[in-house]
Amino acid sequence: MPRAHLASSADSGVDAPLTVTAVSVRLGISPSTLRTWERRYGLGPDERQAGTHRRYRASDVARLTAMVDLVHQGVSPADAAATVLATAPARSRQEDLPVPHTVSELLNCVSACHGHQLKNVLRSAVGDEGLVHTWSRLVSPALDTLRASTCGQKPGCAPSTILQNAFLDVLAQFASECVSPQTAPGAVVVLTDVVHELGAHVLGVALGWYGIDVRVVSTATVDDQGACARVALHTEERPVVLAIVMGSGATCEKFIHGLTTDLDLDVMLVGADAPKVVDERVLRVRTIAAGVEETLAVLAPGVDLSSVVS
Repeated sequence: MPRAHLASSADSGVDAPLTVTAVSVRLGISPSTLRTWERRYGLGPDERQAGTHRRYRASDVARLTAMVDLVHQGVSPADAAATVLATAPARSRQEDLPVPHTVSELLNCVSACHGHQLKNVLRSAVGDEGLVHTWSRLVSPALDTLRASTCGQKPGCAPSTILQNAFLDVLAQFASECVSPQTAPGAVVVLTDVVHELGAHVLGVALGWYGIDVRVVSTATVDDQGACARVALHTEERPVVLAIVMGSGATCEKFIHGLTTDLDLDVMLVGADAPKVVDERVLRVRTIAAGVEETLAVLAPGVDLSSVVS
């Protein structure tokens, strides 16, 4: 991989903070590319905080200049960014934030971090606390707090969405590290409404960590296609041994009846707000951790749950 050369502040020719537009003109790339590089690789202004305008200083422009040079040499953006960040002067790197162990600490991270930093913080939290614990005791209540704020949000700045997207990226990384066993214990489908969607992915990744073949399917009605019809098509192509449902209310209760009666599926309801359904084919648990434990007790008995559910 070519080694990036980082120009000094004196070489960069930048004496005052520059806007995104000014930097894009200077470097010959679009503003959207600059924003993408900040979001994906952390190549943004050192001093910017959530909710404020981007202002690029000399060291920021130097890193971006090196990034552009490497890309023009044929290096992929991801490798170029890694090279630039690895060779950046220590004074231009932001300090690593401590791993959050409370909701308030995580909220502080959301307000102080760039996208890549927040992902690193969340990955560290999962390493310390476990995936399900990080979701249920940190990320989920932090999202609730952000969404319940009476302060309002500046247009284009949604801290809850920033946190949600960062955590989804972390989930994707963990999912990519799951190793399927030679003999899969059985396929599972997690059926979720919009409200519980991120939690459904947490559940899916936690099960996938133990070799369970999982897919997450939306229960929203789209173009007149209802949830039961979608599940029927899904199970025709991919037979499942268990349908895990995350939802609430009368619509969810009716949906569950269709799963057991029309599609002949065993169902696990997950969530404190899940409807109370009396059916011998329906098991109801209050938490994602309990859902993981119950599913693995049937499909992969004897596994060590500590790495994911702790």
